[in-house]
Amino acid sequence: MEAENRVLLVEDGAPLRRSLEKFLGWAGYAYDSCSTAREALKLIEEFRHGIVIVEYHLPDADGTALLEKLKWIVPDAVAIVLAEYDFRVVASELVRVNVRSFLQKPFDLVELESALSRARGKAEVAVEHMEWKRESGLQGVPAFISK
Repeated sequence: MEAENRVLLVEDGAPLRRSLEKFLGWAGYAYDSCSTAREALKLIEEFRHGIVIVEYHLPDADGTALLEKLKWIVPDAVAIVLAEYDFRVVASELVRVNVRSFLQKPFDLVELESALSRARGKAEVAVEHMEWKRESGLQGVPAFISK
């Protein structure tokens, strides 16, 4: 499966993680899941996921710190953040790491599917952009220069 369609799920709550894994499988997504930032970094290095669903508060890092690291590995990965917090509490941090989707717990699976659909579209555009950079010899040139 193409990287843009592969999802990395980072959720430390086992019951929610299992429910989301079932949903992702049912919806036809290839996915990997874990419960810590350390595990997430290993998985993204191996699989280069195009979409990342991350819990804001993890046992070994907060979601924005993890996303900053993940973006160094896969700059065009599209992030969806899950949190019990109100968006206004964490908005400035999420904007800083270019998060486009935020779901406040508890959320509806229809909301998640909508966020995943938008993320999939963004991930496909990002892959096309990376292919264009590779073909045009601009691979390795920072995104702000090649756009």
